Amino acid sequence: MVFVSAMNPSNKLHKTGMAYLNELKTSELTRVPTSSLIEFDLVMRNNDYTEDEISDTWRAVMPLVEGSYVSTTPSAHLVAASLRMKSLTYFDSLIAALAIETNSVVVTRDDAIARHVKTEWRIG
Repeated sequence: MVFVSAMNPSNKLHKTGMAYLNELKTSELTRVPTSSLIEFDLVMRNNDYTEDEISDTWRAVMPLVEGSYVSTTPSAHLVAASLRMKSLTYFDSLIAALAIETNSVVVTRDDAIARHVKTEWRIG
């Protein structure tokens, strides 16, 4: 949700998404799951972005997330499998599982994730 809104200036949540991405540069606690990076890449591809557009987007995102990501672990995949049995989608289950594993808050407005972990989304 953060990447999609931040990278689309016409998105009504653009300003908030950008604020969260910019926070990555200064926060020692805020991290991006690697599964979110993969999901964002797939979202671009499923929305018919060209390879040039995808490359340009990653060039813009890279300085913001470099050094601020956390890898999804095998144990998170195990937890995610149980979350998918509770109706979470594949990527949402990975995000929630990693949050459970690391006792983290997820930055999203997704109600399905919020049923399993603490979430936040500032208005603005």
